[in-house]
Amino acid sequence: MMIALAIAAMSTASAHKPSYANDHTTPQKAFEVMDPDISIALYAEMTCTADTLWMHMDTEGIDEVWVELGVPELERLSDYRPSVAIVAEGLPEAELPFELPANMGARVVHTDDVEVPGDFFEPFTQTSSWVLFQDWVEVPEDTDVYLVAYNPEQITGKLWVAVGKTEDFSDVQVSEFVEWVDKTQAFHEVMDEEEHFELDCSELYDPDEPAAEKAAPASGCSTVASGGSVGSWVWSMMLLVVGFRRRIGVQ
Repeated sequence: MMIALAIAAMSTASAHKPSYANDHTTPQKAFEVMDPDISIALYAEMTCTADTLWMHMDTEGIDEVWVELGVPELERLSDYRPSVAIVAEGLPEAELPFELPANMGARVVHTDDVEVPGDFFEPFTQTSSWVLFQDWVEVPEDTDVYLVAYNPEQITGKLWVAVGKTEDFSDVQVSEFVEWVDKTQAFHEVMDEEEHFELDCSELYDPDEPAAEKAAPASGCSTVASGGSVGSWVWSMMLLVVGFRRRIGVQ
């Protein structure tokens, strides 16, 4: 009965749904942040051919955004230190390993000096992460702003970027929660006994070669999470009954 009431309540609410596509690799393909105040997280694998994660927002009426950057708690990523760039008109020039839109500059948050990252455990998906950065960042007001996550060392890996602090999960079907839990656990390699490894992309091809001539390995320069889930249906029911938490969006 309680679950039925929860499902009925969901049908009258509204919220943002996560994106699962791993193709937000250019300004033109940037994930659209509809409301920078609403909490949403994107999870991405950084490969040799997809080495940036772009998010776009309209900063009408706002001059700061809550941003978090983290990685799944996996031993091979214990030293993985990605960066996030704030990109917009009016910001200074910056040396970056990717091209910026015309007339835009950037301000970069690096995490290579983080020796002891913060711990984050999500009880509903039973996943753990290391938080490398979380704070309010200043953004130019009333303009187009991009957040771009990448790894300066050109090593493959995994990361997630979250924006917003207001938790709002609604207009969601039970099947979607099940899918979110499964994909979040797969990303964090829960119950995954396969051996994974990361690659140094700088050793795979000459970065000065034309893009069309770069020869990436058939594997796509990245490991692929193939872990199973732990009680995904049970956790989805808990989400419906006791409320919804942030960071359920998986890319």
